[in-house]
Amino acid sequence: MLYKIIGDSCMDLTEELKLDPHFQMIPLTLQIGDYKVTDDETFNQKEFLAKVKASPECPKTACPSPESFKEAFEGEAEYIFVVTLSNHLSGCYNSAALAKRLYEEENGTDGKKIAVIDSLSASAGELNIALFIRDLCEKGLRLRRSAGRRRHIGIR
Repeated sequence: MLYKIIGDSCMDLTEELKLDPHFQMIPLTLQIGDYKVTDDETFNQKEFLAKVKASPECPKTACPSPESFKEAFEGEAEYIFVVTLSNHLSGCYNSAALAKRLYEEENGTDGKKIAVIDSLSASAGELNIALFIRDLCEKGLRLRRSAGRRRHIGIR
């Protein structure tokens, strides 16, 4: 089964998982005043914290654009799982859900099954969901639609 698990940059991936081709990170943007930085592999935490300490303003974050998520749907993966920060903390879930709708409008389902999952958590909580999905995929289990508005992982 060809699958991909996409997370925002709050997902607490280990260095080993960052190298796993089944995982992809979509970075958030961090901002202090006019200073903006992308939360990716180039992020310098020490420098950022120094700017936070020196600034009278509180830091802000911006979720990835729908286009960033939509681009991540490209490729050979048949099953795509997007695990986002809680919708109570960020707009990542809404951005990913919009990306899914736009992708499907432009491409049809294109043989892909895309699930956008609100982790209702952050960091390690996102990662636990992603690892659970990975384990199900590795065992050959598939996605099924639930009767509810959101999609849930299930065995078919």
